[in-house]
Amino acid sequence: MKTILFIDASGARYFRHHRGAWQLIGKPHDKDILWVIADFPEEILEALSLPVLFGRDRSQFIERHLSAAFPHSQFRASVNMSGGVLKPGTMLLAGLSTAEALTRELAKLNNPLSGVWGVSILLTLTARRLGIGDAILVLPSPHYLRILVVKHFIPVVARCIHRYSEEGAHDSDEIGRTIQHLEGHQIFEHGATPRILYLGDSTSSGLKLTEQFPLPDAMSAKGDAGYLHSLFEEAASSPRGQLSPLQFRARHLTDRLRRAAYIGTAGCLLATIIFGQKDIHTLIKLDAQEHTLKTNLQRATNESKRFANYSGENKTDPATVRQATKFASLEIDAAPTPQSILEYVASLIADLPGVRIRNLTYKFPQPGERYCQKNTPATNSPLRHTELQFSILLTGDLSPDEQNEINSRISTMIRSNSRVQLIQDPAAHSSINTITGGFGTDTTDAEWCMSIPWNVTPHQDAP
Repeated sequence: MKTILFIDASGARYFRHHRGAWQLIGKPHDKDILWVIADFPEEILEALSLPVLFGRDRSQFIERHLSAAFPHSQFRASVNMSGGVLKPGTMLLAGLSTAEALTRELAKLNNPLSGVWGVSILLTLTARRLGIGDAILVLPSPHYLRILVVKHFIPVVARCIHRYSEEGAHDSDEIGRTIQHLEGHQIFEHGATPRILYLGDSTSSGLKLTEQFPLPDAMSAKGDAGYLHSLFEEAASSPRGQLSPLQFRARHLTDRLRRAAYIGTAGCLLATIIFGQKDIHTLIKLDAQEHTLKTNLQRATNESKRFANYSGENKTDPATVRQATKFASLEIDAAPTPQSILEYVASLIADLPGVRIRNLTYKFPQPGERYCQKNTPATNSPLRHTELQFSILLTGDLSPDEQNEINSRISTMIRSNSRVQLIQDPAAHSSINTITGGFGTDTTDAEWCMSIPWNVTPHQDAP
């Protein structure tokens, strides 16, 4: 059965759920799992606007703000109140600024610990679960008066005032100061503050009935827990906002993992028993597959022998056929790809911002053929090569000298590759327009044409 450990200024008390209510008990059993609720004035709630972050950036952002809000305590947690992964929202930072008293109590425990929750975070989660979006939640206790103001389900004010007596007259004064603070800081407009949800005996609180929020049945007093009943119910569901570090919860988490492993093992054994009867059918299928594989292997062997006999009759050596096939495959792999050719041409004009490629053609000629300067016989060309031809487009108005400079730079880049043979070079003659036959001008484009052997990558020398 679930057991609640409630720790406040009076010490530690244990409650166990029995017949729909939480009853006070002396000591829990050794194997009972404890859900711990801490009622200390050191509890702090802080709303944080969470931007759109993912993965490690999101976790590091939250951890930085937790460390800044609670630099001297490991009892801290974050609760996502609104928004999601793909849109910004609000994150609630909860924790204890100092936790020495809680640490001393937890060090005495021998029971596994499910988690630690603060009273304020449980009040927030309970109000959210019951649909109470705007309210002033007041929880009196023998030692403190806790006031929590929620607006649109987000805490905006959290106070814990020392209570010198259990009389409720002092409570109304503190509630009035809280309302003045809300109106003074324009958290709520004047006269528009929400009603008060008083979790105690309202007859002695000094509050008017019109100021009070109707107490939901889920938050009414039940059993020995009294008005803490709803908070006990919330904590027993293991909600978000658990404050305890891993060192106190290690035993509980280990037990859960061990239990999950036992359940998985039992499931595997049960599945083995249920599906074991199908093993015979599986073995029969495997035997049939083996017979099919042997048949296919025999058929392939016969085909291989028949091909060898056919090659012998036609005086064709199978080794020669395999060698020719391998040679063709290697020759195809040695040819430069279109992508490498495009990268090579792009690298030639990469440092010339005013230059664009106008025409680009390439061809894999047969031995003895020439694509560049067709009227010139092919000499000194490799057996397998690619002939590449391209022209450029100048985006600005450049002088003849500037055009010559660009042509020279491109030609120099081509000649820097020792394996590439430049056949047609516009930089070898002036690009200044000359009069031809007395009519018009020479408007021939500057075109480069080169031969690239297959055994090198176009954009670099072979190693």
